[in-house]
Amino acid sequence: MTSPDFKKFIVNYFSKKKWYSIVSDVVFIVFIALLIIPSTRIEVSSFFIKLTSFPPSTLEKNEQFKINKQAESWLIYDMKGNQVLFSSLNEKPVFLNFWATWCPPCVAEMPGIIELHEKYKNEVNFILVSNESAEKVLSFAKKHNFDEDLFYQNTSLPAIFSSQSIPTTFIISREGMVVVSEKGAARWNSSRTEEVIKKLISN
Repeated sequence: MTSPDFKKFIVNYFSKKKWYSIVSDVVFIVFIALLIIPSTRIEVSSFFIKLTSFPPSTLEKNEQFKINKQAESWLIYDMKGNQVLFSSLNEKPVFLNFWATWCPPCVAEMPGIIELHEKYKNEVNFILVSNESAEKVLSFAKKHNFDEDLFYQNTSLPAIFSSQSIPTTFIISREGMVVVSEKGAARWNSSRTEEVIKKLISN
């Protein structure tokens, strides 16, 4: 498009468009630009995912399942490199989340998980597991002012927890029963989730 043609296009655009249409066009262009820019892509995507996510659903009684011996003997590592046996966590209900720093849905649901953790950290073990390096996870936690004790590194994942997608989250009772199995981002700071957790704590 030549310079005169471009000027004509601009004049026609502003003369024919309503002001609210112009504003919506500008917002759309800015949104697309932010999605294209690597440094803002994850944050922008996660913001819109957070707006459209729903509370997780609880498994029906006949759908709930017990974790097996392989899961009980699963080893994970905290951010200091200390080895943790998964079965050692079952003195409390467990909130187990698989995530990554590069995953917009994971980032989108993280504030809800953190809010839930702040309410129930003394009664529930929150375990957020990533395959990424400790440096990358700690950098993410520091940037968002998250408690680094929440985060763990994965070794070999038990088949019972394997999934083709992240985030994937399980809520597990003291007896090792999986009562929530959620794939994709969810609104974890919801009354529905709190009801599940309160019931597990009281049992």
